[in-house]
Amino acid sequence: MTVAPPGPECEQLRADSSALRGVSKGTLDRTGRDPLQRSHREPPWIGGTILCRMTESSRQSDPVEGGRPLRRDAALNRERILHAAREVFGQQGLGVTLDGVARHAGVGVGTVYRRFPTKEALIQALFAQDLRIRQEAADRALAHPDPWQGLVDFLMEMAADLAENRGLYEVLMLGAHTSAPIDSARDGMLPLLQALIRRARESGDLRPEVTPADIPVIQHMVYAAAQFTHGQQPDTWRRYLEILLNGLRRRPDDPPLETPSLSDEMVEQAMGISRAE
Repeated sequence: MTVAPPGPECEQLRADSSALRGVSKGTLDRTGRDPLQRSHREPPWIGGTILCRMTESSRQSDPVEGGRPLRRDAALNRERILHAAREVFGQQGLGVTLDGVARHAGVGVGTVYRRFPTKEALIQALFAQDLRIRQEAADRALAHPDPWQGLVDFLMEMAADLAENRGLYEVLMLGAHTSAPIDSARDGMLPLLQALIRRARESGDLRPEVTPADIPVIQHMVYAAAQFTHGQQPDTWRRYLEILLNGLRRRPDDPPLETPSLSDEMVEQAMGISRAE
């Protein structure tokens, strides 16, 4: 099976995902059509939000190898391999072999090894870029004039990517792969998340007890809901994220939360992230 490069489906995905951004101060409660329900029409790959941006980015710059631009056929093979890897890692996780990626891409395994000599090199190329795209999403959220809406947009977009992409979940949330580029990109998320939380708290929209350490736990909860309901109704996780978002909102009559959040160190241990001494 040859993986077709993204085309007009990216525009459809953007239109579908615009429904997620309707979750704002006045629309968290259901009114008419549920703003969290997007179209069930899915693009022909996993993790479409990130993949559209990856493809656009790759088309803006020629891939290089050893300091030299790749030939057109080599560059196309590299892009085909990355698309195929995104699909199979997204569906099955990081346990897929390079042979499996090659079969899905419709190329010989030797072609995969020429572009990516190890599976670790392929994972690094794929997911380091994914995490940089997450940083760009956080930057957009920080630029939103409404701090609460910016936080909601970021959490929605992140949850959608994790629900659709098991490989990204394993890299980001379980520490299943470590390398300098991925570790750097993962670490770069923390100050952005801290700033998103701080802005939403200072605006009076976010409960004062909520900390950045709460967000990975919430993401795990939403991912678990996505896995539990996928066989029946794949988008049901959005309902539970909506419930959680309502719980994060500050209201005058809310009693304080009695159970403290995990520390940053506890979150890292739970996520399997090891730190060099």
